[in-house]
Amino acid sequence: MFGRLSAPMPSNFIKKDFIAGGASHQRSLRLTTCTIGLFFFSLYIFSIGTPFYSSDGQVMYETARAIALKHTLATPPSDLPQTIIGHDGRTYSKYDPGLPLLSAPLVLAADQLGQSTQSNRYALAAIAVQLVPAAAMSIALAGLFHIASRLYSFRQAVIITFIAGLCTLVWPYARLYFAEAALTGCLTLAIAPLIHRISTHGVLFSSGVIGLALLTRASAIIYLPTLTYLIWKNSLPPRRWLNLGVFGCGPIIAVIALALHNYLRFHNLMTTGYEGESFHLFPIRGMFGLLFSPGKSIFLYSPPLVLSLIFWSRLRLKNATLAWALVILAGSALIFYGAWWAWHGGWVWGPRFLVPLVPLWCLPLGEIPTHPKWASLTLAVCVLGVVVQILGAFTDVTPHYAKVFAGANNPNDETRYAMVHYSPAQSPLVGAWQRAKLGIWENPAIFRLETTGLPGNWMRIIHISVIAMWLISSFGIVRQYKISVV
Repeated sequence: MFGRLSAPMPSNFIKKDFIAGGASHQRSLRLTTCTIGLFFFSLYIFSIGTPFYSSDGQVMYETARAIALKHTLATPPSDLPQTIIGHDGRTYSKYDPGLPLLSAPLVLAADQLGQSTQSNRYALAAIAVQLVPAAAMSIALAGLFHIASRLYSFRQAVIITFIAGLCTLVWPYARLYFAEAALTGCLTLAIAPLIHRISTHGVLFSSGVIGLALLTRASAIIYLPTLTYLIWKNSLPPRRWLNLGVFGCGPIIAVIALALHNYLRFHNLMTTGYEGESFHLFPIRGMFGLLFSPGKSIFLYSPPLVLSLIFWSRLRLKNATLAWALVILAGSALIFYGAWWAWHGGWVWGPRFLVPLVPLWCLPLGEIPTHPKWASLTLAVCVLGVVVQILGAFTDVTPHYAKVFAGANNPNDETRYAMVHYSPAQSPLVGAWQRAKLGIWENPAIFRLETTGLPGNWMRIIHISVIAMWLISSFGIVRQYKISVV
């Protein structure tokens, strides 16, 4: 189904798969990469949820509105736990500014559309900002295809990308207004130009996108060792230090921007808004929960990663540097978030802090043998993965958490979280399945635009545009796939 073990291949090994009508390999590769991104973007738009599933998203949205419409970081007064009072007595988000900054142009555009159509500007913008995670995850998948196409054949690269996009946590988090999607896009793009012999331009690009990741969440600093390792191993020896110096520009600028953000809110460069939250000295409990607990195991919420783990050793034989980079990436995230007091990520679907690693960890799937038994097993795992993601994308998990937390036998949060994470019967997966059996599904926001007061002609334009994007991108992918078979 995928491929046999083979010797390392150069970055331009695909000679025939991308030649059609005189188009060059590189041009066709870029076109197909964009087409795959558009396909998933249109698909994810049709599964965007009703805003907002958590007060985290609400606070970040209010920050985006404040930036776009009032040119300030201060939000309306609120008693939500994700807000904090600044030096001037005004209310601010405790979070880093990357996601609101990315969302601000959409807020402005939606506000103007709402004003011109006499619709609910606030509600319209609340739906519009959810295009950011959908676009970010689509970019991540395009980046994954770009990487996979340099390791495997076109067909294998497409299969890997579709498994990542439909059978893992990528799908549910493409529809949620959290920072995870933006981090996933940035991390995948940062690694894409570093997997083979690299150029200074590629390093500069990687530096910029990882700087954006840091601006989105300062904890993205844990990805720097992996990127540094790739730069060192894949640079020509005379240019190693130069490339590392160039790479440092993006993170340094991001750190300065974060310090300025702190100063604007608190008149203190080092005050982050996370005061009072802490790390444990021993991350083993959190690591175990992220890997194996019934409520949060990454393998339960992204079943294909079990196969990735099995076939990592084959990827190591093909591209040892990339394979070890995946290990460094996973180790850094597991240790860091395993030690965080809220390693579970709160009332969310699966281990959200590990989501940025998921697309890249699908790369070993290209090493699955073509034997029918492995093909059948892979198909079964992927079907299971799709079912899990449909539950995550179209059911609301928060009522299940609320039910468990309201139980009479739950005297404190520690006991409540232990139940929802370590008791199989209380797992959010079980809760989502029960809601699905009762027919309690989420209605995607794109089908509820009438609640914003948007005129019917505008809704038709939006629906037709998204459907057209999906059809055109699907045709493009199928066409290139058929060409690759010839």
